[in-house]
Order: sequence, then C-alpha cells, then structure tokens
Amino acid sequence: MVARDKHFRVLPRVAFTLYVTIGALALLPSGTAFADDTDDERKQAEALFNEGRTAVTAGNYATACPKFEASLKLARRAGTLFNLAQCEEHEGRLVSAVSYYKEGIVVLEPGDPRLGASKKQLASIEPRLPYLTVKLAGLLPPGGRVTLNGREIEALDKEFAVNPGKQILKVLAPKHAEEVVAFFMAEAARETKTVQIGARLPDPPPPKNPLTPRRIAALSAFGVGGLGMVGAVITGGLLVSARSRMQAGCSATECRTAEGYEASKTGGNLLIANTVTWGVLIAGAGVGTFLLLYKDKSQTPKPRTGHSFIFGPGFVGARGSF
Repeated sequence: MVARDKHFRVLPRVAFTLYVTIGALALLPSGTAFADDTDDERKQAEALFNEGRTAVTAGNYATACPKFEASLKLARRAGTLFNLAQCEEHEGRLVSAVSYYKEGIVVLEPGDPRLGASKKQLASIEPRLPYLTVKLAGLLPPGGRVTLNGREIEALDKEFAVNPGKQILKVLAPKHAEEVVAFFMAEAARETKTVQIGARLPDPPPPKNPLTPRRIAALSAFGVGGLGMVGAVITGGLLVSARSRMQAGCSATECRTAEGYEASKTGGNLLIANTVTWGVLIAGAGVGTFLLLYKDKSQTPKPRTGHSFIFGPGFVGARGSF
C-alpha cells in the first residue's frame, strides 16, 4: 500500500499498480501530434515533459504539475495528458485529473498499449468524485454572483463535480454584505448547500457641498478685495509718477509750469482713487474672512438646563444648572 496525502484515502493496490503502469507507458512515443507543431515547440515541450518526469521521480509534484501543463500548451500529447492527470490526482484535484484522462484516451489510437490501463485508472477515480448542488434562497440582484473557491458557479440548482477538501462559497451582490459559507467535501460525497444574499448595506451619506451660500459670499468678497488690491497697486504707481512730475514743475506754494499744474490735479484724483481701492481691498478681505470664520451661535446646541427644589427646616431653596 502507498500512503497518499492525509486528506485522501490510501490507494488500493490495484489502483497503485495501474498508476505505475500508466506512468511507464506514458513515456512511450506517441504518433499523434498537431500538424502545426514547430520543431522548436516540440523540443521545448519534450524538455518540459522530461523535467516534469524528473520532478515526479523525486516526489516533487508541486514542480511536476506546472511542467506538464507548460509542455501540454506547446504540444498536446497523450503521454503528457496522462502524466498531468496522475499529477493532478496526486495533488487531490480529481476533477481536472478525470478531464485529462478522458482527453488522453480520446487522443490515443486504437490498439495503443496505454488505452486499457488509462481506462481502468479513470474508472477508479470517477467514483471518488464529490458532487455539489448550490441553491440560492431568493433572487440574485443584477450584478450579483455566486462563487466557489474564487470561481463563479455557472449554473445554480445543478449538480457538478468538485475536488475533495475545503470549499468556500461566496454570494457577492452590489450594495449587500458578502455572504461566506465554508465546508468540507469528502470523496464520493453528495451535498446540497443553500446560500442567501447578505444583508443590505446602508447607502453612503451624500457628499457635502463645499460651495454653501456663505462660502460663495466669502469667495465673492475675496474677489472684490482682489480687484481692490489690483486697483491700489495701479493707482499707487500712477500716483508716484504724478508726484514726481509735480515736484519738477511746482514749488511748495505754486506751480511754474502747465505740466506741473496738470500733474498736481491728476495726483489729487489718483490719491482719492488709491484711497478708495485700498478701502475696497480691506473691506473685501475683512468680509471674506468674517464669513469663513464666523459661526452662527443660533445653530450651536445650548447646554441643557435643569433645576431642583431643596426643602429643609425653615428653608426653601432651588438649585440648578444653566
């Protein structure tokens, strides 16, 4: 007897004999190959196949299975299919093992010495397959799905083969909590699992609108203040230029030239404009800051009030908090 993985039963002597027989026969050259296989692909497929066989001899099935899979993608040969089937069976993936055995049997020519042994091995695996039926309580909303071990179940209320071992059922639906059911399937078991949609999740709160009327008014005030600043800078520059011309053509008491007189009149007007623009700047900045920082006290919750009466000999009083 040969011990298998702890999750699976010990192989009967007949099954183990078939297992070894097919492994040996799988090494025989196969005349069946796809016509579009190139020489490079065949060489690479053969190299991967040999690496897989070496890993199997060393008992390293975790390395062997991917080698056989890679070889199979390059050249679909019966020998590779049977070796991969044995590898999958050893790792407890009975569903894929059965699939590879069936495909390998179809690929073989009538009279091939591997045919009888592979059919017997397939017949020994199929009764060990567990079967599961998944039912859903209620209707699945649009966009919802039911998965088994991360893969979506194609048809509910219909029995299908699964690999033995731990199973994870999930019901995924928009705006619903994820429903998870974990269980174990033994070899040759037949089970039905009924799952339901998870609880509906609360709708997220609506996003806060940053542009409240108060904020819009504050931004407008800052905009007006910005215009005032631009006006103050421009009129300030013109005022300096006018004052320079006035000093060149006027004395402390009178203007000696027409240009100096005109500059003094212009300077007076610019001084008024500059003062106004500075006022607009200060007012806009002040109003905008006030609107942003001010909190309406009427909307602030007031502390609760309460009172109690105190009675005593010759005394009546009241006590409370405000």
